[in-house]
Amino acid sequence: MRKYLLFWVCLMVAGTGWAQRGTDLLNQAKRETDPQIQIKLLTQAIKKAPALADAYHYRADAYRNLGRYKQALTDYSKTIELRPRDPFRYYARGLAYLDIKQPTQAVADLSKAIALKPSYKKFYVARSRAYLQLEKYEQAIADYEKARLTPQKDEMLFEIMPAYVHTFRYEKVQRLLTASPQADSAQAHYWRGRIAAGRNRLDEAVSSYSKAINRDESFAPAYRYRANAFKEIGELEASIEDYTILLSLQPDPLFYNRRGLIREELKQFEQAKEDYTKAIELNPKWSIPYNNRGFVNMHLKHWAAAKKDLETAIALDGTSTTPYVNLAGVYWLWKKDRKNAYANLDKALRLHFKDVESLYKEEQKGWMFKGLNQTAQFRALLYK
Repeated sequence: MRKYLLFWVCLMVAGTGWAQRGTDLLNQAKRETDPQIQIKLLTQAIKKAPALADAYHYRADAYRNLGRYKQALTDYSKTIELRPRDPFRYYARGLAYLDIKQPTQAVADLSKAIALKPSYKKFYVARSRAYLQLEKYEQAIADYEKARLTPQKDEMLFEIMPAYVHTFRYEKVQRLLTASPQADSAQAHYWRGRIAAGRNRLDEAVSSYSKAINRDESFAPAYRYRANAFKEIGELEASIEDYTILLSLQPDPLFYNRRGLIREELKQFEQAKEDYTKAIELNPKWSIPYNNRGFVNMHLKHWAAAKKDLETAIALDGTSTTPYVNLAGVYWLWKKDRKNAYANLDKALRLHFKDVESLYKEEQKGWMFKGLNQTAQFRALLYK
């Protein structure tokens, strides 16, 4: 009996020694700054002390720092299993989910953290960010306001702005911007421009975007929205200039497509075609620039190219009505092919094309169907 008791005492002492050595390795890892070395030390610590929750947590942090999110999430889950009443374990995993744009899972973890420690501001800040990713703006605002951040310590003022703007809380935005130490920053003037544009004060919006650009010449969103405002007030050349600068900062297919639309409006069809081509090169699976390039090819009388582009647009997105209407125009203008013109118009109508009156107006789509749109058969197809 004494031998048996001695065996258990020795086992307990050995276990304590293993745990102590695990803790020593954990403390050594905390002093390291290289996450690769931290992972090696913490893996050894876990082997020696498999129930050491902090070792999993710090290894998860190291994996997260290296962008190895699958392993980080596995370790965060293990530390939650070992410490299910610790809110900071859920918070850490929630942040990792935010990093990889999985906001639904982040909301679940951050809600659990808040339930365990409802007084901790950073939990609300993080959940607000998750709601922003989900475009749940009311919930994002509610959490942001629960955090009660002071203007001097407001780490997400400009992040929350889309929520206030999308929910038309313009007066609130104005107050927040006025109280901020960054009231004269590029970001602040940009959001003042967004508010002015939302109120349809486009000249005022242009002025605010210009102030943002004066404070930061590389502030891309200000060029984007000033270009929109210029287009709305009819300053098309100025809009093109802004899109050109924007594209030097962010060569995005969306912006090439938008500059192409303005050039098309100015009847600069060759330049518009170049923009649509660039948009296609950057995103060959996007149907819209194919349709738009097909349309300018029609203006340029490049019929075969127009037909090919419009058929590609339809292949990529068979639910859009416009490529069918434009393809019908190609068949009529190119070959006076009534059968295929009517077949494509019929497909557009079956997809609920509504603007049939535009097919009679020369300044809209009527030029594509000149002569054909005066026939009884044309009218019968549209109004059946």
